[in-house]
Amino acid sequence: MMARVLLAASLAAMALPASSFLMPGVSTVAAHLSSSNAASVRAAPMALRTGIRRPLALAMQDAAAAPVFAGDLKKAVASALSSENAGTIAAAFEGLKKEGAISKWNSQTGMKSRAVSQNELKRALKTDKDLDELLGLVGVQADLKQLTLAAFAFSAVIGVGGSIIGGQTGGAVYWVTYLGAAAPLVLIGVGSVAPGIIGDVLAKATWAMDETNTKERRVKHEAAHLLAGYLCGLPIEGYVVEPSPACIFYDRIEGNMDAIEAWKKARPLNDQELDTLSVVSMSGLMGELTSYDKADGGQGDLEQLQEFFFRAESEKMRNPAKREDQTRWGAMESLRILNNNAVALKALCEVMGREGTVEECIEAIEKAKDEPATAEAW
Repeated sequence: MMARVLLAASLAAMALPASSFLMPGVSTVAAHLSSSNAASVRAAPMALRTGIRRPLALAMQDAAAAPVFAGDLKKAVASALSSENAGTIAAAFEGLKKEGAISKWNSQTGMKSRAVSQNELKRALKTDKDLDELLGLVGVQADLKQLTLAAFAFSAVIGVGGSIIGGQTGGAVYWVTYLGAAAPLVLIGVGSVAPGIIGDVLAKATWAMDETNTKERRVKHEAAHLLAGYLCGLPIEGYVVEPSPACIFYDRIEGNMDAIEAWKKARPLNDQELDTLSVVSMSGLMGELTSYDKADGGQGDLEQLQEFFFRAESEKMRNPAKREDQTRWGAMESLRILNNNAVALKALCEVMGREGTVEECIEAIEKAKDEPATAEAW
């Protein structure tokens, strides 16, 4: 009797209509950059069929065929970049993505920072070197010490020389001695108020005289920035390789802080924006490390990242240890992205090496056939 009841219930369940359960998707790049909620998850729609006293049966719906873009990709990208408004550029790229013209723009969704130890980053980089040395920071610190010692030595020599030569108060010897004695005080004063200024000058001077500072290396650094920024959905403004290399992005959907309305300048960066900017900021150094023993010329990137930390809404960024964790996470995440898109990075370096247009750069990224790197590969 019980068996007949169960059989009848099962047959009745099979006659029930299916119910549909849809996983939410990411709608626009604006929501990706500005929302402070948890990142949405892309997923194909799934149909959920339920029954009585029987296992759940999951059936995948047929995914809609991706649209085929029949137009000129470079012209379409050039049109999207013609605006000087970050939001308009982002919306245009999102539109091109829906049309099937591009697929890799803003594809690195769901990134979430976490604590990353020095040893974990070293394992990812496959090195035993000190991280400061690897990132080219040891040289700058040593140069600062040498500059301070040189300033004091110069002051002492000028002071002793002025005393020996003598001269009237207000004369040339007097002023040379006076200014020479003030040199270390000026250096210490500037270093205390704005240490980044001295460090940046030293880093640029050292980098300019470095024999490994070749165009190929500068291109690799900026190409890594451009690739990471594009994949993370940052609206791009442009790039230059010579004479001063730079890859220029809008740092958020409203545009750069100094270029938007005054009332918007006070808005801090949310966690999602900070994660994106951490990855893009560290990508140049990681790009160099894919080809060279250590990174150089990244002092400016690290200083800019510190500025982003100070503009963050999260209180945790007030903690130096948390800022270090965020920096290491940005480095490791950018390394993962670059290794997973090694073919695109190589193609992008070729275009930027001949100083091609931004449209050509994006075309190179989109046409590259990359396979995700295995864990052993990076």
